[in-house]
Amino acid sequence: MIKARDFDVLSPEFHANPFPTLDRMRAEGPIVRIRLPIIGYTYLAVTHDACAALLKDHVNFARDPANAGSRTQLRILRFLPKTIGLLAQNMLGQDDPEHRRLRSLVDQAFARRTIEAMRPMISEIADRILDRLKGRTEVDLMSEFCRDLPLSVICAMLGLPDQDHDRFKSWLGGLKNTASIGAVIRAIPGVIRVVRYLRRSSRSGGGALSGGLIAELRDAEIAGQTLSEDELVSMIFLLFGAGQETTTHLISGGLFALLSHEDQLNQIRRDAGLMPTCVEECLRYVSPVQMTKPRFVTRELAWQGRQFRRGDMIAGFVAAANCDPARFEHPHRFDITRHPNPHLSFGTGVHFCLGFQLARAEAAIAFERILARFPDMHLAAQARSIEWHKRLGIRGLTQLPVRLVA
Repeated sequence: MIKARDFDVLSPEFHANPFPTLDRMRAEGPIVRIRLPIIGYTYLAVTHDACAALLKDHVNFARDPANAGSRTQLRILRFLPKTIGLLAQNMLGQDDPEHRRLRSLVDQAFARRTIEAMRPMISEIADRILDRLKGRTEVDLMSEFCRDLPLSVICAMLGLPDQDHDRFKSWLGGLKNTASIGAVIRAIPGVIRVVRYLRRSSRSGGGALSGGLIAELRDAEIAGQTLSEDELVSMIFLLFGAGQETTTHLISGGLFALLSHEDQLNQIRRDAGLMPTCVEECLRYVSPVQMTKPRFVTRELAWQGRQFRRGDMIAGFVAAANCDPARFEHPHRFDITRHPNPHLSFGTGVHFCLGFQLARAEAAIAFERILARFPDMHLAAQARSIEWHKRLGIRGLTQLPVRLVA
């Protein structure tokens, strides 16, 4: 067995400058063993090749621990409130054929929308939020723009009323720190409130608008298969959480990277045509999703030069893969012209992120609109003094203070 190493992957100091730690991890080889809070001992794939291979291999690595002979998840769920336990039924925790069934149903609902058709709606929401900043000198973009835009967009997509947005922010506020069991327990009441709200909304006449994704998911049917109410609530929560949390940190982290690199900021201001590669570089350089959901080894296995036992837990450490010098030239450099850019921020394989096009569009529109509205915007504090959350698997700023005028 590989000796567990003591790598710091969740402190604010790590998130402020992750590259030295990520380089040390890869120097150990493609796989490292580490003890993580709450999760315990696990293996991490830390090179680009190993991480991609892990995510594409659904024979040797299962998402559902039961398919690898582990009953740990079942034991944990037994102690959780039923309202929380049903969230484990979402498609991210499933293997085929169940994953394929759930993914097909949500793909059917998503297919009725095109990102190009949604761009005017996203731009209108961005402009409406930025209107509130007019005439102000200094603001915290995290709380007043970066969090509000993805939340408003996913609520509009789902068909949830605008007036409920502030309630969601209050309920989910406890999820900002998930590095300790105490913090997770304190967040449970807010999650329960959201789940109860979404259950009411998932029912016909429950308040969700008829043209939204909730209604379409409720009506989705393939070969006579539909979503049960619990599956529907779990799916909505997944879309709601993934649709705003990770995009929040992509937008805020991307803006921070641009404002911290004046040469790159000036380049995107001069040439808006660089926006697509700019967004891809923000996805790579910021890596808002640092780590994938864990996989479980399905059999005794020799892989990547290591020996694994059935039931061993392993995750892809995307942050390390995204700065692997074997795949990226000058990986510590923020370069908005970088091409190609084979980052793994959306994953790969059958669990490839469902909302990848939406996230790219939201980030691009967020950058375009705020840079156009506030051409003299700059950080209101030195970059090194701006703090990051203590979190496992997510890289997120606590604040993004900026001055909107010169």
